[in-house]
Amino acid sequence: MGTRSYLYSFLSHDIMLTEQLEQDAVLRSDIQPFVERETAKLISLLIRVTHAEKVLELGTGIGYSTIWLGGAVKEVGGGGKLITIDNHERTGQEAKDNIEKAGLSEFVDQRFGDAEQVVPELAETESGTYDMIFQDCGKYLYPLLYEDLYRLLKPGGLLITDDTLFLVNTTIRKGLGKYIDTYNKQLFSDTRYYSTMLPVGHGFAVSMKVPQEVTL
Repeated sequence: MGTRSYLYSFLSHDIMLTEQLEQDAVLRSDIQPFVERETAKLISLLIRVTHAEKVLELGTGIGYSTIWLGGAVKEVGGGGKLITIDNHERTGQEAKDNIEKAGLSEFVDQRFGDAEQVVPELAETESGTYDMIFQDCGKYLYPLLYEDLYRLLKPGGLLITDDTLFLVNTTIRKGLGKYIDTYNKQLFSDTRYYSTMLPVGHGFAVSMKVPQEVTL
């Protein structure tokens, strides 16, 4: 038994549809890879631990991670909502269907559009209102959206970043790692965040927006 098989023997699915999506993805070449189960489970745990009610996801895909996160928001209660953004029409419709099958339509606000347009607009109207943000959109956007994501988070809110070890992963398409490396350097030199990085999936960073002292 390999490491992945042993690990997955313990990591059960919160909503069984995600198990089917994992199985189907093995045979598909028409979708972007989605997060590993251990990554999705960890984010779901963080939502529960922090009682995050307003969560933003960048990169919906076919809705795999959306179902994990939306299910956690539902469990937290309090009328919470997951807002998820993606610009791919075909997979977006598939995600919509999967979200409905999972019984999460009430808890997920699915928005279609380019993140580089939608996120700055959100930063103008919803600054400082998000408990958690999951960053998993186009890798070139990571550095570009950096300041807008900071603005969107509440003090004490969490920025979760996927794929942070792309630069040193030889199986990843060449060129993507440079954007991640730029982003990592931004993030870990920024004293406005308290951050750590873990070798979970293709790299997983967790950053807390440090509450600023009030000066009179």
